[in-house]
Amino acid sequence: MAEWVAWPALARVLLYVGALVAVGRGTITFLDPEWKAGARSVHDVGAPRFAARLAALLLVSAPLLLLTLQMGALEMTRADLPMLLRETAWGHGWTQLTMASVLASVALVLPTGRSSSMLLLMASLGVAVAMGGLGHAAADEQWPIGARLLDAMHVAATGAWIGGLLGTLLLTRVPGFALRDAAWRTVSRTAGVMAPVSVLTGMGSGARLLLGVSPADIVASDYGRLLLVKGILVTVVLSIGFSQRRRIQRGSVPVNRIIGVELCVAAAVLAITAVLTGAEPPGE
Repeated sequence: MAEWVAWPALARVLLYVGALVAVGRGTITFLDPEWKAGARSVHDVGAPRFAARLAALLLVSAPLLLLTLQMGALEMTRADLPMLLRETAWGHGWTQLTMASVLASVALVLPTGRSSSMLLLMASLGVAVAMGGLGHAAADEQWPIGARLLDAMHVAATGAWIGGLLGTLLLTRVPGFALRDAAWRTVSRTAGVMAPVSVLTGMGSGARLLLGVSPADIVASDYGRLLLVKGILVTVVLSIGFSQRRRIQRGSVPVNRIIGVELCVAAAVLAITAVLTGAEPPGE
């Protein structure tokens, strides 16, 4: 049983990482697509280029892994695949996710420019919207559109915040890139807006799932304890981000080592989210 639970969580982690990198890169390149490292776009060399291609691979492979696991859980064969995709809500959500993911993957490997950045940003937002079709929001019969919109806003805001932070860290380490201060100021302004949106939409999604459940029942459940740990880790990420934002506002650049710690804690939040997405909240 534990092994069966671990594989879907891993598939969701791969999808989340791909989506966050895509949204973050789309945000950065759309705001400043002309940044150069020598004669080439800083986004298309070194670590930023590798991260984009890795994200493209994850966005293609994660939906395939999710489909394989779903078919295995339902004990379906390949002959049952058309029925699964055409006649089930999960299949409809998976099809939408896969289409958006493939489009985002293509945009990730295109040379950076205003048009390709717009395509990447739109495709990434499509992935964010489609991801709501495979989570708890897909089962919300009372507020189906509102629940999916809340989840989509959360994914998009987190991607612009954390994905943008990762992308900026990578591009500021590219040799020959002379606009590091401008890059950090850009991501700081973006995070100043997107971090609160991410936190508020995440809290909204959690409150929607736990509405009517007593605090005692929440704390007594594995779901509630994981949610508490996630909240603590998010607070740590916010605290680190606030301190680094103050450095940027004073005219300094962030400390790469501390940014690395912030991203590692954010990765832990991502892993917990992947488990929570597949878990059943108390009271259901």
